Amino acid sequence: MSKSISIALALTIAVFTVSCSSSRKSLKNPAYDIEIVEAEGMAPIIEGDISGAKKTSLHEAMKNALALVVGVYVSQEALVSKAILIDDTITSQTEGYIEKYEVVKEWKEGGFYKTRIKAHIRREDLSAKLENFENEPSKLGNPVIAFAIEETIDGKPGESKYSELEIKNAFATAGFAVADKLEGDILISGTGTSDFNTQEGLGGFTSYRAALSVRAVKTGSQEVLLTTQGSAGGIDLNKSGAARAALINASKKIAPEIKDGILTALRKKTLIKITIENAETMNKLSEFIKALRNLPTVRDCWLRTFKGGKNAVLDVNLRRSNAADFSQIINKNKHFKVDIISSTSYSLNVRIQPK
Repeated sequence: MSKSISIALALTIAVFTVSCSSSRKSLKNPAYDIEIVEAEGMAPIIEGDISGAKKTSLHEAMKNALALVVGVYVSQEALVSKAILIDDTITSQTEGYIEKYEVVKEWKEGGFYKTRIKAHIRREDLSAKLENFENEPSKLGNPVIAFAIEETIDGKPGESKYSELEIKNAFATAGFAVADKLEGDILISGTGTSDFNTQEGLGGFTSYRAALSVRAVKTGSQEVLLTTQGSAGGIDLNKSGAARAALINASKKIAPEIKDGILTALRKKTLIKITIENAETMNKLSEFIKALRNLPTVRDCWLRTFKGGKNAVLDVNLRRSNAADFSQIINKNKHFKVDIISSTSYSLNVRIQPK
């Protein structure tokens, strides 16, 4: 059984084997609410090691107590898809969320040692941590997504952007920040066509077929994150309704692929653009690039353009973080001094200070 499946099952079992929870104020800080739950944990007794099994079963009981509260605050989809992440960062760190606990019962059963506890879990601490699991875009720099998808119906420009609106809604629902204009960190652009298919054998209905072709590009570095296409049909009592239905169906079909593809690309690498003012000479710029490459968070960087005595543009591939966080790193670097003029999730504008 894979780790993700086994952890998900453990979390699910915890939900059904612990008692109902109740809420009250924290004794340490009355401003905070706590959840009181009961949970059991068990561990095998190996080679007669009662002490070791007792310790492990207590830890498992605390993990299961947290798992119950996690199951309440996190959607079932997130509970399953992020089981490993939740286990590594929350249920394995019980001391950070359990205010206190008491052992209600402990006993040996067969080859196992079992422990039942009553745990007081700080709701605020856990809720704050869990917010990140439900909104993955925030962990990847919270990029603003802009859209520019042009449509045609039977070869003529469409009056409304049905596919763009459908894809935009999918991103907004997933927690992305979406832009009303073309200004954003990532631009999703492309074309959608919807053309008459047939009316034969449809009992008075009309059929249209739509095709979408889109790509996602970082507006700063112009890095292409993905390209994809898809098609779908649509029927309605009239041509306009069928054309609209086909575009919407095609959009619903590829929207998850676009969203997941962008998330995957952002997880794999973070490429940002740094515009540098006061890059007086190539030697000075070379020293700056060398210093950047020595930073642990930088995988590599290279020059895109250089206008002697004035501005330069660099592409920087980060191992982690985003441009806004990276600006704080370079602002504190001892090997060079820069002024941060502006920043977005994937671009920086800096000025090198004279020595």
